[in-house]
Amino acid sequence: MSLRNEPLVCVRYGRLPDGTDPDHRLRSVAGLVHGLVAEVHPLWERYLATVGVPPTASQVEACLKPLAADGAIEMMTALAAEDLVSSDGVLMNREIAHHTVTRIVRWLGPGATWWTNCGDGGSSDPVSACTFDGVVAGSDGEYFAILVQLGED
Repeated sequence: MSLRNEPLVCVRYGRLPDGTDPDHRLRSVAGLVHGLVAEVHPLWERYLATVGVPPTASQVEACLKPLAADGAIEMMTALAAEDLVSSDGVLMNREIAHHTVTRIVRWLGPGATWWTNCGDGGSSDPVSACTFDGVVAGSDGEYFAILVQLGED
């Protein structure tokens, strides 16, 4: 019997709030990431080893590092298809995930900026209160797309 909760992959997309200053695009996207994580946090509280609160929007902003479009495709594919907690966990067919996220990156276009909390070697700066999380977020200045995977062992 396993007490491990199933990973949760969340996606949000849409139009940035009116009046988003191009110089503050990251701040707006970080706020949207924070909002998505805060929205699903109650689903995870009972699984957390230590009850905590998700980082603030400004802490999420500090965790996000720039990512090239090709890197965004690869990272989102991995987050959509592979379980962060279990190396042998498959969430969805990798080809379907790759095709889907490639369409998202193309939709936002070559002028989009992408960010992630994931670093080299699988490490990440937390955007949630979960033990494992990964996020890729991007925006073209008018629209945004966010993919987050949360996991707890």
